[in-house]
Amino acid sequence: MIVSYKHKFIFVHLGRTGGRSLTESLIPHCDADDIITPVGNHPGQNHHGWHRHESAVSIRDRLGREFFEECYVFTVDRNPWDKVLSNYWAYKGYSHGKGGKTEQISIFERLWRAISGYPWSFDTWLKYRALKSKLPGSNVRFPVSFNKFADGEGEIIVDKIFRFEEFQESVKELSMKLGFQVDWRQSQGTGTRKNRESYRTQYSPYGTQLVADVFSKEIELLGYTF
Repeated sequence: MIVSYKHKFIFVHLGRTGGRSLTESLIPHCDADDIITPVGNHPGQNHHGWHRHESAVSIRDRLGREFFEECYVFTVDRNPWDKVLSNYWAYKGYSHGKGGKTEQISIFERLWRAISGYPWSFDTWLKYRALKSKLPGSNVRFPVSFNKFADGEGEIIVDKIFRFEEFQESVKELSMKLGFQVDWRQSQGTGTRKNRESYRTQYSPYGTQLVADVFSKEIELLGYTF
């Protein structure tokens, strides 16, 4: 997440959407007073109390509606079926200490993976997360993004939702909006996915429908299909 007072923009960072690379391409244009949450090896700045994947409504509530509405607020989302598969590979392919200083996992998480027969198959992982996400107090959930860019009434409060699949073509538009050239190249947060076949070949009927149900709002809003 970035809040730039200098350029009057807010980047709402959604998981598994190329946000690390985009953040790192925006950082050189930020001032010392801007808010940047830690990403990769960048320690961040002025980020106390902020989460990397802070929702737009949370940012608005904390900074104030007037300033929020003065800013160009944008985010990047991704086809949910592809995003969930990327999420699976990110967990499965993670090696402790390989994701940069801000990407470490806890000792508890490493122990849990060691004793639970990890890594699981994609379908087993989906069933596990579907079950755990329903338990009270569980922080295991799918990377649903609708509530990251909408308020409690379901109104979209960001100015632009770029599509991950088309972002290379959207860089020019973003650069014009921000007033500087965004030198974006997806290089961070990649490399864990060993099977590069289309996501369509890796879903069972159960998984296909599960994602359709969990991400129904994003799918309808952005017109994604399996």
